Amino acid sequence: MAKLTGPLLSLGARGQIAGTLVMSNWKGVNTARTLVIPANPRTADQQTQRGYMSNAVAGWHATPFTAADIAALNLAATKSAKPLSGFNYFCRDYISALQAGETVVQPYDVSITDIRESSATGACLAASDHDAVLYLGTSPGSMLTQFEGAWTAGTTSYEFTITDLSQLTEYWCYIKMSAANYAGRTGIYRFKTTAAA
Repeated sequence: MAKLTGPLLSLGARGQIAGTLVMSNWKGVNTARTLVIPANPRTADQQTQRGYMSNAVAGWHATPFTAADIAALNLAATKSAKPLSGFNYFCRDYISALQAGETVVQPYDVSITDIRESSATGACLAASDHDAVLYLGTSPGSMLTQFEGAWTAGTTSYEFTITDLSQLTEYWCYIKMSAANYAGRTGIYRFKTTAAA
């Protein structure tokens, strides 16, 4: 990329010239470069991958996430090896599930209520029943204790009875679909138990 002081006898040329050069301003510096038209071979694999991405974005928009759900996805994204947003984290997992031939059933509207010194109640919504499991731990990087969700017939809700907790302790959790050939995972939620009564 060439650095210019007075491109084409002007002080700020922009755009392409004769389909060969592109003039622009990059970080306050006038530049010129060769025009490059990216290849778009539209192979079957490329179209399949684009379809996965389209489905993931549609899944994001179709799921009625709460503000807490978005915050939880953003928190989960910070634990990834590469920096991601909650949206990127969701799309990455969604695309991985589709590539594996799984159906995505996204849990959402997660709440942790009735928090006491040794127990709490978790709940979430999902489009259908495919065995949701709540994973719990005292660190956002290690949530190994599992609680099976109870699906309420005739609704779209799961409930989790969380037990054997320690008082005045901060806990982290997420919910994941565990049925074979199904996927869907929330972000990471946090709550703290109370003192003994």
